[in-house]
Amino acid sequence: MALRQSVQNLDEQIRVETAKKAINNESRFRESVEQAPVGIAIFRGRNMVFEMANAMYLELITRPVEAVVGRSLYDVLPEVKESVKPLLDNVWDTVTPHYGNEFPVILYRHGVPEMVYFNFVYQPLKNSTGEIDGVMVAATDVTAAVIAKHSLMESENQFRNLVMQSPIAMAIFKGREMVIDMANNTMLQTMWRRTSAQVTGLNLLDVFPELAGQKFPELLQQVYNSGIAYQEKEAIAYVDGPDGMKRFYLDFEYKPLFDLEKNVYAIMATVSDVTERKEHEMALRLSEERFRVLGDTLSQMVWTTDPEGKLNYASKQYFEFTGMTLEELNGIGWFSVIHPEDLMKNLPIWQEALSKGVEYQIEHRMRKADGTYRWHLTRTVPQKDAEGNVNMWVGSTTDIHEGKMFIDKLEAEVQERTKALQRSNDELRKSNEELAQFAYVASHDLREPLRKIQTFASRLLETEYKNISDKGKDYFSRMQAAAQRMRQLIEDLLSFSRTSNNGEQLFEYVDLTQVLMRVKEQLSDQIDKKEAVIEYDLLPVLSAIPFQIEQLFMNLLTNALKFSGKGVKPLVSVKMEDNVYTLVGGLPYHKITIADNGIGFDPQFSERIFQVFQRLHLRNQFEGTGIGLAICKKIMDNHNGVITAEGKPGEGAVFTLLFPVG
Repeated sequence: MALRQSVQNLDEQIRVETAKKAINNESRFRESVEQAPVGIAIFRGRNMVFEMANAMYLELITRPVEAVVGRSLYDVLPEVKESVKPLLDNVWDTVTPHYGNEFPVILYRHGVPEMVYFNFVYQPLKNSTGEIDGVMVAATDVTAAVIAKHSLMESENQFRNLVMQSPIAMAIFKGREMVIDMANNTMLQTMWRRTSAQVTGLNLLDVFPELAGQKFPELLQQVYNSGIAYQEKEAIAYVDGPDGMKRFYLDFEYKPLFDLEKNVYAIMATVSDVTERKEHEMALRLSEERFRVLGDTLSQMVWTTDPEGKLNYASKQYFEFTGMTLEELNGIGWFSVIHPEDLMKNLPIWQEALSKGVEYQIEHRMRKADGTYRWHLTRTVPQKDAEGNVNMWVGSTTDIHEGKMFIDKLEAEVQERTKALQRSNDELRKSNEELAQFAYVASHDLREPLRKIQTFASRLLETEYKNISDKGKDYFSRMQAAAQRMRQLIEDLLSFSRTSNNGEQLFEYVDLTQVLMRVKEQLSDQIDKKEAVIEYDLLPVLSAIPFQIEQLFMNLLTNALKFSGKGVKPLVSVKMEDNVYTLVGGLPYHKITIADNGIGFDPQFSERIFQVFQRLHLRNQFEGTGIGLAICKKIMDNHNGVITAEGKPGEGAVFTLLFPVG
């Protein structure tokens, strides 16, 4: 047992020593890599995630270590993905190294694209089981040597082809005169708007004389003289072309090219046209500035929030009203100026609008700088991108305090007037009951004595007629006529009473054409006697009180026959016009006109004739009580309709009836 324990202790010591040596070896390896004169990086996983990169490698790609470690090569340097991913995939799949010499890639260094060349090796790294789990790259920047070689050797054509095929605008100017040696298609087509034949071999200023007043020729000479590259972002350039002078915003670099003696012999220009982006940024800034100016000039408070509803802008009216700063209102700080009762009520509405991306409108009270509250109306609209995602919220808050107070006051007045109306209705109901009692009295207590007077007068004339003097006969005749007028007056008053007391009348659908034909039949004796002609259209079916509609037509047709001219055959025309929008509110009305060719009347009496007991003629000229048209108006009132009259002396009269449709 003691021997076995000793062996186990020895094994444990060996493992510990081995681990220490491995750690020391790993540490020495990393120190060696960090101090190596070539760029070295280690990637892990098929997606090539940086595990480490030495200082030389970071210098080659001009990136800090914190922007590299833990991220995929293809995210850190997306511009190289297309060219290097197939190589790395092959190393991973075959577990064999790959060697590259003078390998060209375009790298963005300090935000400017550069064509660079590398000699490199991709070395697969295996784990303890022999499986690949990473790749180590060792790279050396040989750009200067390659450019020099390309410039001096016949392989320069390969370099030219690479430049020509580059999606970035590139050109090479040779000598102090800046002779255009070459320009790729991107440069020719997008900025110069010329063909290669129009520019190759010519001095830059001969092709583009407009550049003489701009900074670019001087910068080219500066690079040529100093041998130091120059780069700039968003530089403004004016370039003339077949379609006129154009303004460009350019990110560019002028890079000197050296011969074997280290003398500058040419300059390579690499240019990115950022005009569209710059103009979009300027337009956006201008739009934002206009929005802010507009917001500060409006009487309403204007504000914006991020997609989550956190305040990020407010117009000056907001600050003046609340007495708070943007920092105090920022985020959800604006909740503090909303009345607590309204916040609890409106917050769920706001949160629902945020979740659904829909506009919303709410009323709430806001606290002024002096601590008082005023009512406001807030409306917010989402601003969305092409995919329908909310980018921001734009809102306006309008002071509605006076209007709100007026509405509250108005509602109180409406309630009070509703009560007053109820009292009036009660009084009207009482009045109608009294009117009904009067109608009962008139019907029984007045008509019965009058009937007896007429009966006994008739009997007296029948039995004693020959014994009565002529003067007495005249008195009896007048008495009977007066009694008849009294009877007619009572009947008309009863009719007026019934039309005024409309509470118990039932509405039902009534065919006005049938009613008119029935009235015409009842007046057939008068029509035949006067040889009258009654023309009529097909009339509508209405919801109405049947006996009142019959009385309406009876009164109007009787008047048309009664007030006919001497020696003139009456002509009565009943016309129909559907859905006439003539009254306030644009509601549709049935329009019915009843026109005659009678004696007419003076237009100044067109309203007066609808009053009770109004007569325009002497009783000995035309009989009647002066109540008929008042009854007609009351009937139209009962049906929420309108009756009007037009007339001219000697030319007849026109009565217009408007019944609401439906």
